[in-house]
Amino acid sequence: MPPFALDRQTVTFLVLIAVVTVVVAVAAPFGSIALGLLSLLAVGLVLIKAMFRTRRWWPLTAVEGTIAVSGLVFVIGGIAVTGVAMVRLGEGWHIMVGWPTVDPSRAGPRAGKVARAVSYSDPQLQQQLKDALREAGIPFTVETRDGKEYVGWAPEHNAAADAVNEKMADKPLPSGRNAHFPDPEDHKQFVDWLTKKGIRHEVVKMRGDDYVVWDEAGGNAAHEFMRSRSGDCKKKMAAGKSAASC
Repeated sequence: MPPFALDRQTVTFLVLIAVVTVVVAVAAPFGSIALGLLSLLAVGLVLIKAMFRTRRWWPLTAVEGTIAVSGLVFVIGGIAVTGVAMVRLGEGWHIMVGWPTVDPSRAGPRAGKVARAVSYSDPQLQQQLKDALREAGIPFTVETRDGKEYVGWAPEHNAAADAVNEKMADKPLPSGRNAHFPDPEDHKQFVDWLTKKGIRHEVVKMRGDDYVVWDEAGGNAAHEFMRSRSGDCKKKMAAGKSAASC
């Protein structure tokens, strides 16, 4: 049997094998890895057979050489696919069928198709939305468009995300225990008054405005505050002092 030689026919065959390797790597990367492992085994068997026959690794017969070189091409393809897959996994991608794909719960706006996106003008509400989605286990994306931050999610999470949004919108302030003062000075005076009275309270931002919410033990604190401020004004006026701040 004639020895193996890289003639024109052999080169043409190797080019065909290389094309097949690329197609398999793109269409079925795991298949390319498996094919590379099988090809590595075949190359090893061919070389062992040649060693027993000639006491050397070379020369190979035409059949042995064709199998060995073709197998080497498949092995290189499998190694290339494995290397690319490992790099993608290291960048935070996850394995599905085929190539590693981006995990939508960790990725940015390019991670899959976004069905709906929401943007709140209030940064606190925007953060509350993201926290609520994360707590509910809903993968979301964050994208900035026209200077605004939009939080979006995939179509299969519409129902769960809508429930989160409705829960945020339906969270009312406690009736009779909240007050909003358009004047920042009035707001500060009321907060100081609550602190002085030892009434527990907090400031809640709702639709961009600050609301003071106090504990049930404070009763109708806003009414009491206005009465006390009215009394202070009368005392100032009786003493001949300026009541401009009343």
